[in-house]
Amino acid sequence: MALSTIGANQLSAGPVLQVVSSVSTDVVSTDTATFADIPFATATITPRATSSKILIQYSFGMMGSSNASVGCFMKLLRDSTEVGQGSGAGTINVFNQHYYAQTAFYAPRSHLFIDSPNSTSALVYKLQWRVVTAGSTTWYINRRGSDNYSRSSSTFYVMEIAG
Repeated sequence: MALSTIGANQLSAGPVLQVVSSVSTDVVSTDTATFADIPFATATITPRATSSKILIQYSFGMMGSSNASVGCFMKLLRDSTEVGQGSGAGTINVFNQHYYAQTAFYAPRSHLFIDSPNSTSALVYKLQWRVVTAGSTTWYINRRGSDNYSRSSSTFYVMEIAG
């Protein structure tokens, strides 16, 4: 299949107006089936215009779990409204899901979403997570699941892009 070329006159790009970010090297863990905030993954941004887009992205240096057969779910909230989730699932629609087939496996993870909030009020974006089945595993961010052999850093950021 041939690749097509997009000419410069076909691109509509807006400048980045502001960036809010946080970086953490703290180990974060969960073993509950109730969604809970990821402590460093919250940011408040006040768009300058209602036409602005908000790019939300996370980059976790490492995620791991203590049990190979249980995954974790993540959701993204704008204030109290869930955004960026899938649709049409038989059980649960989420922003992101992680699952590893072995406990010694760990990997970096990232995901992003572009929101159109149509607002100039302060907006709070945050990630929440939970395990699929309570008590069956512990999920970690910034360390692997089987032990404390290595550590990493993670970043959460939101950007206002002119619309």
